[in-house]
Parts: sequence; C-alpha cells; structure tokens
Amino acid sequence: MFGKILVAVDGSWQSNAALAIAADLAQRYGATLCLLHAFAHVSDLLGLPQYEQLLERRSARGQQVLENTRAQVGDAVPVETQLIEGPPAPAILRIAREDGCAMIVMGSRGNGQLAGLLLGSVSSAVAQRAQCPVLIVH
Repeated sequence: MFGKILVAVDGSWQSNAALAIAADLAQRYGATLCLLHAFAHVSDLLGLPQYEQLLERRSARGQQVLENTRAQVGDAVPVETQLIEGPPAPAILRIAREDGCAMIVMGSRGNGQLAGLLLGSVSSAVAQRAQCPVLIVH
C-alpha cells in the first residue's frame, strides 16, 4: 500500500510524535521511511564572512536532527535521510513528488522561526498542495 513514507522532522516533540506514527505505519505496511529535514536558506548571506559558519552550523544541526530521529526508528524499517536547504513546505512537496512518496506524515507545528505566530503554516501548505495523502499529527 505504501512504498515510501516521507516524514518531515525538525526535532520538536510534534515531529517526534509524527515519526512514531510513521514508523508504525511503515512497519505494518512494509514501507521505507524518508526522513527529511529542511533548514532555512543562508544563500542570501553569500559573500559575508559569517556565511560558511552559518551554513555549517545549520547543516550540522540538521544532520543531528536526522541522526536522532534515525536512532528513534532503529532497525525496524528501512530508512533514508535527506537534508535540504530551503523553506520547509516547498522542500517537503518537492521531495515527496521526486521520490514518489505514497504519504507525508508531519507534526501540526514545529520549531520554525514563526512557530508561535503562524500555527501550522508549513503543515497547512503541505496539506493543501501535496499530490499524495498527508497525515498531520497533533
């Protein structure tokens, strides 16, 4: 039924709850999990002395988020990871489309810069534009 399930992760408790449900679905249906973490663009700082440091810090934090979520899944199901620079909603939609994901699972809100102001803006955008089913975990 599900060949690949994309899980958007950011280290928040909401994305961890989504991960648990996605891992259970993947195990039940023999699917592969694709863990995706997208971090904010730093390309607008290109040329500034801090550019490389900022890029390294954001990339390292994203890699740590992926490693932590990968460890939570264990060996129960096959797992792929992707670290993307860019706005989360477009990144999630693009990877889901390009990888032929059968479902997207994500938390209702996360650790984004505007999490307190724009409740669920990423999950709302993904749910509205995705070409596959989207499961939003509260």
